[in-house]
Order: sequence, then C-alpha cells, then structure tokens
Amino acid sequence: MRSFALAAALVAASFLPGERLGVAVLVVAALMLLAAGAGLRVSPVRLAFGLLALALAAQAAVLDASWVVCLDLVAAWVLASLAAAGPALTAITAPLRALVLVPAIAPKPSSRWVPVARGSALGALLLVPFGLLFLSADAAFAGFAGDVPLPSTTSLAGRTATLGLVLAGSLGLGLATRLGRKSREPRTFRRLSFAEWAIPLALLDTLFLAFVGVQLAVLFGGRDRVLHTAGLTYAEYARSGFWQLLAVAALTFAVVGVLWALADVRTRRDSLLLRLLLGTLLSLTLVVLVSALHRLRLYEDAYGLTRLRLLVESIMLWLGALLLLVGAAGAVASVRARSATAAVVLTAAGLLAFSLGNPDRRIAERNIDRWATTGLLDDHYLARLSADAVPALVELPLPERLWTTLILRDKLQVDDPWSSANLSRVRARRLLYESR
Repeated sequence: MRSFALAAALVAASFLPGERLGVAVLVVAALMLLAAGAGLRVSPVRLAFGLLALALAAQAAVLDASWVVCLDLVAAWVLASLAAAGPALTAITAPLRALVLVPAIAPKPSSRWVPVARGSALGALLLVPFGLLFLSADAAFAGFAGDVPLPSTTSLAGRTATLGLVLAGSLGLGLATRLGRKSREPRTFRRLSFAEWAIPLALLDTLFLAFVGVQLAVLFGGRDRVLHTAGLTYAEYARSGFWQLLAVAALTFAVVGVLWALADVRTRRDSLLLRLLLGTLLSLTLVVLVSALHRLRLYEDAYGLTRLRLLVESIMLWLGALLLLVGAAGAVASVRARSATAAVVLTAAGLLAFSLGNPDRRIAERNIDRWATTGLLDDHYLARLSADAVPALVELPLPERLWTTLILRDKLQVDDPWSSANLSRVRARRLLYESR
C-alpha cells in the first residue's frame, strides 16, 4: 500500500502542478486505487465502483472542459472511497442523520389525541419549507396565496502541496479499508405512530397536488395563459423557480427516507396506505421536475444553451431517475435491498454518460442550430468554450469561425507534454489547422 501511495504522490507532484490535466491524472488515479486495494478482498460491488472511478478519472485524458473534468474527479474520489471503505463511509452523514432521526425515548402514557396533534404539527412543519419553495418558484401559484412575504432566495510549494495531498489521500483510502471492517453498534429510534406519519403525508400530497394543478393549467397551457395568469413575460415565467423546484425534489428524498424508516406499520392496511401516500408524493414530485425541465427548455429556446443550463437539465434528469428507483424500491423488496448500491452506480454511470456526451460540443451545436433558425448567435460565449467545442465551431462560416476559435488557437499553439496528453486537444489542433 505504501509503495503505491508514494508512487502516486511522486507522479502527481512531478507532472500535475502547472500543467494542463491529461493522461497523468489517469496514472495517478490508477496508483491510488492500487494503494487502496492492496490486501483488500475484492467483491463485485467494490470492483464496479473502482472501475467506474477509473473511467471517470480517465476523462481528464479525453475532455478539455475543466468544469466537466472537475465533476468527474470529485465523483471518482467518492467512488474510490466507497470501494475502499464500503458502509464505513456512511459515518460522514452522521450529523445529517442526527438532525432528522428521532432518538429512542421511553414512551409515556398519553391520550389518543396526542399522536394526532403530533402528526398535525409535523405536517405543518413540512408544509412551511415546501410551501415557501413552491410560492417563490411560481408566480401563478403565489397568486393564490395573496401577498405573502417571502425570504430572498508550479512552484516548489505547489509541488510539495500536491505531494502531501495525494499521499494523504492514497494512504487514507488504504486505511479506509480497515475502517470498513469494523462493526458499528445498531441504534434504535422511536417509531412514528399512524397519525404521526399519515397526517403529514396527506397534507404534503395535497400541497403538491395543488401546485401540480396550477402547473398543468398555466405553464403547459401556453404563452397567453402565462401572460394572463402570472403577469410575466413567457421567458420570465420560464426562467423563475429552477432552484426552488430542485430543492423541492431534494427535500422529497429526505421526507420519503425518514418516513419510510420511522413509520410504525402494524397492519396490511397501514402498509398499503403508506405506500399509496409515498407513491403519490413521488409521482407528483416527478411532475414538478417535468415542470422545471419544461421551464428550462423554454428558456433555452429563447436565450440559448449554457454550461449551467445544461448542468441543471442533467441534474433534473438524474433526480427523476432516482425518484423512479426509490419508487421501485418501495414496491419491490429485492430492489429495496440493493437500492443504495443501485443509486451510486446510477449516479456514476449517469455522470460518465454526461461526460462522454461532450457537454461543450453539445452546447456549441445547440447554439449554432438556434443561430441557423433565429439568426442570433452569442459568439462571445462560444469563444470561451473549451477545445471540446472545436468540431462544432469549425462548421461556422469563416468570419464567425475565426472569431469563436481565436482564443483556442492561441491556447493550442504549444503542444502538450506527454503528461498532459489529451484526445480533445489533439483533435482540436488538427481541425483548426485544416480549417485555416
């Protein structure tokens, strides 16, 4: 383990600081994984996580877009940690779980109305954040609530630091394999009675149903209906609420997870009702995501595609896939047993597919297609894209092609050393030379 960790740190310190990211990143990642896997019993799940981590790290030798490569490297580190530590990695989420889980306490005698009061209080607590997010996300929906006040939404030092970080990371992955073998004492938590979970879920489903009803009537009703109902331009209405609706979807995962874990289900009727209420919530959340995606597509049609808009669009699709997985886990026991592993694999595979789809090239192609239709071209934005976009940019007429590739021509004049070898930059240099 130590030899591989030291080799990874030395390669990183020698070839990464001050250079463009390239094939050296893949070499370092492979050595770090070897350091983590030394003496580790390999299982199919760990092998899958390790291979996905290596595939994501390899994007540094394929793509030039640093924002995509950074996402891939962060995900590769998480996957490598999971491959090394396994369930021990859940210790990172302990503070979050402490906020949402109820510690075990001795039950006290109370009247039968106390659980109803608790359920109503929990329902009210759930309605506040979801309600505020819906109100701030949609002007038409906020119109039904009246005037509600809302909150406003390569030096020696560099090489030494790289050596230390990579060495610490490599050794940390190796030590994590030992932490993963330690068992943890199980904890018990007080269950929520029927009224304490049924009332909040029913109230939340009602709120979601009201919001979805407004979305179906207003946003999907067309431009005139939006202008008449919300008092906004179509583009303004389409632009509003992206982040709030994404937060709604994220909070839904927390609510479903907590209630599924803590709901006291004693009869088949209770089980059926819980599945029905949770299934309704997940289905309505999918409609909320479709609404947010529809808004984003309308805005992209009006103003073009950017990196942030493409990233948000991909996050929406990822959340939708996770919602479907959660729904399947609730309905099928065999899926539920492997849902955590499936979620990690789904996320890693989705990010890998996103990277292999070449985001900067897609952005350039979409904006060029929009220019062919509307005559509007944001050439200043296209000029700031990475070498990944060159295959699309060279299809532009000569004046636009020269302007949008000016910065890239200057950046790519000097060849990369072997450690920064990158397929996208090699292809871009060839295409720019041929298009002169």
